[in-house]
Amino acid sequence: MDNEMSDTAPTTFQKLVTPVALAAALAFLYFSVATKLVQDWWTDENYSHGLLMPFVIGFIIWNERERILARSNRPSVWGGAVFVATAFAMLTAGVLGAELFVQRVSLVVMLAGIVVYLFGRNVLALLAVPFALLVLAIPIPQILFNRIAFPLQIWASQTAVWGIRLFDVPVVRKGNVIDILPSGSTQTISLEVVEACSGIRSLMTLVTLALILAYFTRRHPGRGIGGFTTPDLWRTLLLMIAAVPIAVLTNAARVSATGVFTYYYGKQATDAAWHDAAGWLVYVVALVLLFIANLLLKRIFAGGKAADSSTPATVAATATVAVWPLIAAIVIGGAAVNWFAHRGEIVMPRAQLSSLPALLGEWRQKGEEIKFGADIESVLRTTDYTMREYTDPDGRIGNLYVGYYGTQRTGATYHSPQNCLPGAGWVMSDPQTVDITMADGRYFQANRYFIQNGIYNEVMIYWYQGRGRIEASEYKDKINTVLDSVTRRRTEGAIVRVMTSVGSDEQAAVAAAIDLAAKLAEQLPPFVPE
Repeated sequence: MDNEMSDTAPTTFQKLVTPVALAAALAFLYFSVATKLVQDWWTDENYSHGLLMPFVIGFIIWNERERILARSNRPSVWGGAVFVATAFAMLTAGVLGAELFVQRVSLVVMLAGIVVYLFGRNVLALLAVPFALLVLAIPIPQILFNRIAFPLQIWASQTAVWGIRLFDVPVVRKGNVIDILPSGSTQTISLEVVEACSGIRSLMTLVTLALILAYFTRRHPGRGIGGFTTPDLWRTLLLMIAAVPIAVLTNAARVSATGVFTYYYGKQATDAAWHDAAGWLVYVVALVLLFIANLLLKRIFAGGKAADSSTPATVAATATVAVWPLIAAIVIGGAAVNWFAHRGEIVMPRAQLSSLPALLGEWRQKGEEIKFGADIESVLRTTDYTMREYTDPDGRIGNLYVGYYGTQRTGATYHSPQNCLPGAGWVMSDPQTVDITMADGRYFQANRYFIQNGIYNEVMIYWYQGRGRIEASEYKDKINTVLDSVTRRRTEGAIVRVMTSVGSDEQAAVAAAIDLAAKLAEQLPPFVPE
């Protein structure tokens, strides 16, 4: 054992007051994180299953209480301290960088550290399922969510189109948008395969249910991770993997059915009542398939002997550790994190984007600024933005957008074109990075895509800019935001995008987009401070 322990048994006072004090310290440290997490569970249908997780986790811990006590005789102060220190570092970085996922994962790491500190690593291994359920209830970062959601949307739309065509229904797919001409109609109806229809919404719930189902259908408790025997552990992993195609295929079938009904019954087949009813039916079918998959896997992994099938007759004497130093560390750390969170940011003077010059090199502004509707502005949550069209001497039209965020600590942050455009039916292809060289010889790298939506074929260049940094990668920009928040007390920045039509000359279009991007970048410092 790598810690100092007291030989005296805890008093009644310690048994009652110490857990309450520890819980209060955790509440002080993670109150804002926990309340925002519960709020997301309540409002985000992708993670609404999180509302049930505290009860499921509590039941599992209660169900395993005797086995937990039997293994809790080897607490580890230094092992737990490493976990706790890591949790503090993650929480601080998450708070300063306004990254909710890191803050929430730090809560899991902190709880794991407390378990190791008080009870030891053996108990942590036994509680692997409750910890896994808690992780599965944490919304993943939007950057990663969209990376998962979009391929699933495309897969679901492709599968749905295949299913619709089985019924001889004419259909056209543009990205994740499906166009159907109802029988006897002259106007097409577009079905957009959003995240809910791609399977991502039911995916998180089904993966969580797969773990719960596998846990409660164990043939016998084992001494392995989470109390699983090796066959049961493999069955659990395969069942969780099987939940992915089950979620996507059932939702693709839902879209196919909607498409067929749209062909025969028109717009009424897409109304809210049908959509909600189909959603519930999809959940039921997916659950049935998940139960069937579990039964098949149980037959496949029917072998194996019980490794620890009996409940311990006696509970091992549990060594005790000093809990108050841990509580003090959590309170002190909480005070430090809250101080960092509430210290003010440096506000840099800047000009409003509405005063961006109407002449960018040889590019001249055409018309007035283009404004989004209130619904889109509420999603973007920019501090300031401008979107305009410019023309060059050859008559080529270029579109530019600059979205500026005065702070990213509040959760308002960039919306990558990779997330927004596919949802509107654009297909993005041939991703590359290009060098943008300005008049003074400075250059930076930006993302270049070809995007297409029906008859529209455009070349797009975009990058992230702020605090004297220009990045093509949104991941590098996020890391820099955290670093600058800690060292410079600044998190402001902007996303910058230019687009122009490809036309008949692809190389000329790319060259024109690069030129407009360079001329725009030269003018941005007063609007996006360095």
